[in-house]
Amino acid sequence: MTSFYDLLKSLTRPKLRIMNRIVLIDVIAIVLTLIYQVYRGDLETDTPLAITLSYSVFVAIVAFVLMSRNSEHIFVSDAYRLIPASDTKLYSVNLLSSFIGMVYAGITQVVLWVIAAIPFWGDFGAQFKKMFHYTYMHSDRPNFVKNMILLTIGTILLAIAMTLLLWASITLIHLTGNALTAFLPDSRQKFFRFILYIVVIVAFLYIFSIIENRVDGVMNHFFSSDTNSDMSLYYATSYLLGFTALESVGSVYLLKHWVETDS
Repeated sequence: MTSFYDLLKSLTRPKLRIMNRIVLIDVIAIVLTLIYQVYRGDLETDTPLAITLSYSVFVAIVAFVLMSRNSEHIFVSDAYRLIPASDTKLYSVNLLSSFIGMVYAGITQVVLWVIAAIPFWGDFGAQFKKMFHYTYMHSDRPNFVKNMILLTIGTILLAIAMTLLLWASITLIHLTGNALTAFLPDSRQKFFRFILYIVVIVAFLYIFSIIENRVDGVMNHFFSSDTNSDMSLYYATSYLLGFTALESVGSVYLLKHWVETDS
C-alpha cells in the first residue's frame, strides 16, 4: 500500500504547478497594469496595493476552480485510481492536497500584498493603528487580546470549514452524477446526463439552503451582545465540518461501489 506521505506528494505536486502558473500570470498582470498606470500618469503610492488586491480576487476564483477540476479528475482517472491505496485514503489525501494548494496560493498573495504595500507603508501603518485603537476603545478591554485571538482563529477555521464543505459537496455531486449515469441508456446519454446533473445540483442547493439558514442563525448570534458570542464562530465551524464529514462518507462509499474510471 502507498503511504499517506508518498500519496500526498504525488497529488500535491501537480496542484502546486498549477498554482505557480496562476501566480506567474498574476505577477505579469500586476506589472503590466502598473506600467500602464505609469504611462497614463495615474500611479500613486497606494496604486500597487489596490491593483494587487483587485487581482487577488480573480486569483482566488481561478485557483479554486482549477483545484476543483484537478481533484475531480483524480477520482475518475486510471492513473490515480490504480494506485495501491484505499479509496478513503485517496479521498482524504486528494482533499488535503487541494487545501495545501489553496494555502500556497494564499501565502503568495499575502507576500505580494506586503511588497505592494511598501510605498504605502507609512499611511497603511497609521490607518491600522487608528483602527486598532478604535476597536480597543469600543470593546471589552480587559479581555481584548483574548477576544481578538479567538476571533482571528475562529474566522480562519470557519473559512477553512466552508472551503472543505464546498469541495466535499462538489465531489459528492460529481460522483453521484457519475454513478447514476451507469443506469442511463447508451443512446442520448449526454442529454440524460445533463438533465441528471441539473436534478442533482438542485437537490444539493436545497440542502445547502437549509445549512445556510442554520449557519446564519449561528452567525446572527455571534454578532449579538451575548457574552459567549465569540464561541459561535466555533459552533458554526463544527456544524459545517459535521456536514463535510457526512458528505465525505457518501463520496467514499460511491468511490468504492459505484464510480468507475473513464480516463
